[in-house]
Amino acid sequence: MSSTIHFRIDEETKRLAMQAAERQQMSLTELMRQRAEELAAEERRHQSSEHEGWLEEQIAQAFSRHDAGEGEYISNDEMENRMNALKQRAMRGTL
Repeated sequence: MSSTIHFRIDEETKRLAMQAAERQQMSLTELMRQRAEELAAEERRHQSSEHEGWLEEQIAQAFSRHDAGEGEYISNDEMENRMNALKQRAMRGTL
């Protein structure tokens, strides 16, 4: 699936951008698509990095709680029951 982006720029910027695209033997559309894809890839890396930092913090907190004796240990069956209950609440929109 694709979508279209429309934006306005002044004539001088457009002229120079078209010259830059021609120098790279690309159309301005192709060049702008490439730049947008590069921005999207950069944002994916940024979001991934943020998530990894968050996950590392969550793991560190879990180990800290474990080391402090604050952990709650449950059986696999109990864990599955709790997860099923959470899934049901999520499906009902009451989570």
